[in-house]
Amino acid sequence: MDWKKVEMFLSSGQAFIPVYAENKGDSVLMYWKDGSTEMLDIQCESFLAKLLYYFGTSVSANRNRYGKLVGKRNLVPIVLSYGMTLVPYTVREPIGRQTRTGWFLAKEISHFHKKSQHHTVVQLSQHEVSVMHSEKFCFEQLKNARCIELCYGEIHEPYRKNSIFSAG
Repeated sequence: MDWKKVEMFLSSGQAFIPVYAENKGDSVLMYWKDGSTEMLDIQCESFLAKLLYYFGTSVSANRNRYGKLVGKRNLVPIVLSYGMTLVPYTVREPIGRQTRTGWFLAKEISHFHKKSQHHTVVQLSQHEVSVMHSEKFCFEQLKNARCIELCYGEIHEPYRKNSIFSAG
């Protein structure tokens, strides 16, 4: 996989989730803003790692920095940049060592629909994705993502202002 898919996701992606492709194994299903989807022959964890590498961060760095802030060890949202935070949701039952976590851009989530006590539909502008969480948990994840974005802004805003004003 080349870096163009990472850049394409950043400009026009909404979410990516792990899926099982017949005769290929674990793959990643990309959801695009134009309503289309695309399957890539790469594992979801590998795509996430490439995306995070692009921003110079990692899952563990975000978990260590922001996990305590939101009181979580697992399924911690990941801030990439201003206004660009990935929210993790469990999207399928794993078989063996398969990945089960899908990643959604927080700003692309429009609302949630409760299907049952432990299943909710995440509504994006052009897509609906079923997740294996209660509606309350989905809202809490989105709240955690917003909290982490604010913390990220407090940490990086002074440096951003200095570079903006010193560039001229």
